[in-house]
Amino acid sequence: MNKHANSQAAPSVCQLIRVWRSRKISDTIITKLLEMYFGIPGYMNEKGAYPIENLYDLSRSLRFRGTRHLVEAVQQCGSFVIEKADNPYSIKNIYSPVIQAQLCKTELPANDLPNKMPNKMQTSNDIYNIYNPKGEESSVDEQSPDGEQPSAAVPSTDKDIKYDKNNLTTEALAVAREFFHQLNESSEQRSQTLTPLIDRFQQQEGITREHARENVIYLVNELLIPYFASQPHFLRTSHAGRLAWLNNLLKSAHGAHLIAQAAQACRTRRLAQAAENHSRLRDNHPLSPHEWTDPATSSRFYDDEDEGMVSIPADAPPRPSDTAVWNVISKEWRQ
Repeated sequence: MNKHANSQAAPSVCQLIRVWRSRKISDTIITKLLEMYFGIPGYMNEKGAYPIENLYDLSRSLRFRGTRHLVEAVQQCGSFVIEKADNPYSIKNIYSPVIQAQLCKTELPANDLPNKMPNKMQTSNDIYNIYNPKGEESSVDEQSPDGEQPSAAVPSTDKDIKYDKNNLTTEALAVAREFFHQLNESSEQRSQTLTPLIDRFQQQEGITREHARENVIYLVNELLIPYFASQPHFLRTSHAGRLAWLNNLLKSAHGAHLIAQAAQACRTRRLAQAAENHSRLRDNHPLSPHEWTDPATSSRFYDDEDEGMVSIPADAPPRPSDTAVWNVISKEWRQ
């Protein structure tokens, strides 16, 4: 693979744009391909390739309409190296010649254009550039890398992301839960993945550390576990692959939607709890209808137009009226 990458010339940005435009690629797609061409580390593996399992999240991050549209753009431009595999996309990895050259610490000629696109597919063991001569966008609905239709866990809009748990198998949910359990049990993996999420929630939402942890718990249990359980190829992915998948997801636009949804859900829940506590507190008049007692702390208080909430000593007699004011000097109620 490295030999192939070394033999491919590295064109300038202007030359790439000129060639891609001649292949009927829009400027919007060209911008996204340039990002891929010069490397997006969060979606590459240790070999500097974009593996098939990362393409869905990469397509979401770059705002392609789906994985298939990303693959078709890569095929149409003819400037990437594609490693074949036996799956619906016939792809195992996508390589950028520039990134491969950097990894090999070799210099490529600066002014040569990419090699001519092959007209025929080579044998299944070869690595080659695929070209779609039609230059058309597919009308096929978006599929996940294993060829199955995505579940409702992956919306095409910016609306809240919801899951139909009735369509998730018990096995898939158990495997997803076990993955996050193992992640949480490892101090190293927890500090690399979950702790930054706690920090993020605490800083962005301006909440306590405890509430930030509650946000992460909701994100994992209500959103991430159903998301991964709904992906058929998750069951066939190793723990390391799942961990990379999770990290890439959290960096993507789709991951940002999940995080925002968790923050909103927990914020709404806290506001509802506060309103319930306030209502329960204001309904508690054990000593007098003109004062309140906090059921949690047993502290007494009443409202004053000037002073606000005024504490009442535990040994004070019941407040006799709504106009009575506690005198801290004489220790008695005055009208």
